[in-house]
Amino acid sequence: MSTPDASARTDAATEPAPQPSTGRRTIVLLAVVAALIMGAIVVVAALRPTATDSVGTVTADTPPLLGDAGAMVGRPIPDVTLPPLADLGPAGGLKLPATGRPVVSNFWASWCGPCVHEMPMLQRVADDLGLAMVGVDYVDQADKAVALARELGITYPLVTDADGAFGQDVQLLGTPTTLIVDADGVVRRQLTGELTEQQLRAAVDDVR
Repeated sequence: MSTPDASARTDAATEPAPQPSTGRRTIVLLAVVAALIMGAIVVVAALRPTATDSVGTVTADTPPLLGDAGAMVGRPIPDVTLPPLADLGPAGGLKLPATGRPVVSNFWASWCGPCVHEMPMLQRVADDLGLAMVGVDYVDQADKAVALARELGITYPLVTDADGAFGQDVQLLGTPTTLIVDADGVVRRQLTGELTEQQLRAAVDDVR
C-alpha cells in the first residue's frame, strides 16, 4: 500500500480553503439588513405614544387618514337627489347641494369595518355641534345597512348610492370618505379614510 510523500502532504496542507460563493454572501448580507430594519421598526414603535384622549388624538392604535387631497376639493358638489335608506332618510330623498349651511357627507357601507367604527363618532360630533350631517350608504345591501344604522343609534339622515353613480361623480377613492361642503355647495375637504373626532372637528371648523 502506497502513502503520499511529504511534498504531497505539504501541498495539501497549504491549499487555500474554499471561499463562500457570491450567492451565499448575498443571502447573509440581506439577512443582516433585514434584521437591522426590523430592529429600527421595533424602536420606532416603542417610542410612539399609545394613549388616547377624549377627542380621539391620533395614536399608535388609530388608523391613519389615507388622503386629504381629493379631486373634488374646490369644486361644487354635483347636483343630485339621493333616495332615502328605508325610513332613515327624507321620504322624498335628499337633494344636494343643500346650500345655506355647511354639510358633512359621509360615504359608508355595512361591509366597511372602518365605517362602522367611525359612525358613532360622527353621530356624537353632529349632535354636539349641530352639524348638517348626511350618511351616504355606498353600494350596499339595504337590509344590512338599515340593521347596522339602527344598532348604532344613527339618527342623522341616511340615503343610498346603490349603484355607486354618485361616488363616481365625486371621484370616490374608497370608504369611508367624508366630504366637507361649505354653505355655497363647494367641497372644501375630501377626507379618505377613518377619521378621529379631532380630525373631523378641525375640518368642520375650517368651513364654519
